[in-house]
Amino acid sequence: MHIKHPKQHVFHDILTCMKNALKALSLALFACALFSLDAAAQYTSTTDMEARPVHEYNAITMIGSPYLHPDFAEGTITLSNGTIYEGVNIMYDQVRDVIVFKGKDGQVKELIEPVKEFSINYIHNNGKLHKTFRKGYTGEGVSADAFLEVLADGKTTLLKKTSKKIFDRKGYSSATIDREVQESEEYYIATGNKLTKVKKSKGSLLAAMPGKADDLQSYIKTNALNLRNDSDIIKLVEHYNSL
Repeated sequence: MHIKHPKQHVFHDILTCMKNALKALSLALFACALFSLDAAAQYTSTTDMEARPVHEYNAITMIGSPYLHPDFAEGTITLSNGTIYEGVNIMYDQVRDVIVFKGKDGQVKELIEPVKEFSINYIHNNGKLHKTFRKGYTGEGVSADAFLEVLADGKTTLLKKTSKKIFDRKGYSSATIDREVQESEEYYIATGNKLTKVKKSKGSLLAAMPGKADDLQSYIKTNALNLRNDSDIIKLVEHYNSL
């Protein structure tokens, strides 16, 4: 019978530990490589974005703004193919329903790539706002290419469409043309990607969220919700999603 020397046992154990450590390191490096490849595929520099020169509005005196926010603000853009652009300086043109961005070279351009969703962060009335806009909903005369603001997300989604139009006005016996931006708002409840237009009233909202009328009416009463306010409609839809 061959008996191993104690030193041989120690040497064998050391080799086994080294092999296991190398195997674990190899797996970790492989995982990191896959993660890096995935990240590179998803997050892309703004220099890769397809764009064209921005449409500039006439510098006539304008009352109101054609944009969601009149200054560039940090945003995240998700394309239809899954590519994500983060930390982009953007403005949302609500007259033409397009995204305008500022590249690293400082040039202002209009994004022409197919966008699925974007979010933007900005300051309004000394408060921080984060808003998300999404495409792909249809029905009620809304195009699948229209951006809708996501107010509440879930199995039932509350959406808002703010449309803006520009009107030129010339006063009597005046050579000055005043340009005014007028906006309108419409609200929708979506199940999947199908839209139902709703009014800011209890009857309209409950009809768009069937099956839980008693529970929703009780929630409205208990929490003294004012359904003329966006914030209270959001609470109602979030409660419906929790049922």
